Amino acid sequence: MYYAITEKITVLGKVIQKPNLSFSFLSYLLQGEKNVLIDTVPEKAGEMFLTELKELIPISQLDAIILNHSEEDHSGALGLLLAEKEDIPIYCTAACKQRLISRYPNGNFVEVANLSRLEIGSFQFQFTHTPGLHWDDNMVTYFENEKILFSNDLFGQYLGCQPPLDKDYSVEEVLQGAKSYFDNVFAPASAEEKQLVLALKDLDFKYIAPGHGVILKDKLRDVLALYEKECAGSPEV
Repeated sequence: MYYAITEKITVLGKVIQKPNLSFSFLSYLLQGEKNVLIDTVPEKAGEMFLTELKELIPISQLDAIILNHSEEDHSGALGLLLAEKEDIPIYCTAACKQRLISRYPNGNFVEVANLSRLEIGSFQFQFTHTPGLHWDDNMVTYFENEKILFSNDLFGQYLGCQPPLDKDYSVEEVLQGAKSYFDNVFAPASAEEKQLVLALKDLDFKYIAPGHGVILKDKLRDVLALYEKECAGSPEV
């Protein structure tokens, strides 16, 4: 599955739909003067992912990978990419590099600091570390050019459809999927760790593009309000 969400951004991945479960694993390709991949998919979906990625761009023309989190459901296809272009820069947190370096000892991991900025061609990114949400190596990536937050696990939902857009769900369905995911993944985080979510509100974004669920646009503010309530204890309106 792949689908262009803007002129320069395509979402790729796998959607699982069962009678009692809908879920997705999402990755994002940014194409322009340079070509950047944000996250991958599980290894089991790796061959399909690589085939679809190659329909969009030769792997030789991929200039960088931004890896927000080392967990296998986001990094599983990394080995297939490195088998074709082993020197490609992989931008990630120091903790993410530490978790993956033994598996990919020749990987060109480039550590990014919290709140640091990076230019790749005309693309401008800002990285915010979110340790504890849900592993110590998590971060989110803000794409300044198009005001999109690539949030990996954060703001994910137990939802899945093709294309993975929130317009196909009601507000109630999106909030239920987001709340269930929050309770399972982020509820154990400390109050201090949850404060990191509130700081993200200062970013001016039009979309949230998570690693699971659907891309948030129409229901973006509803999910942000849910997170504010859950992370800051805000009373219901």
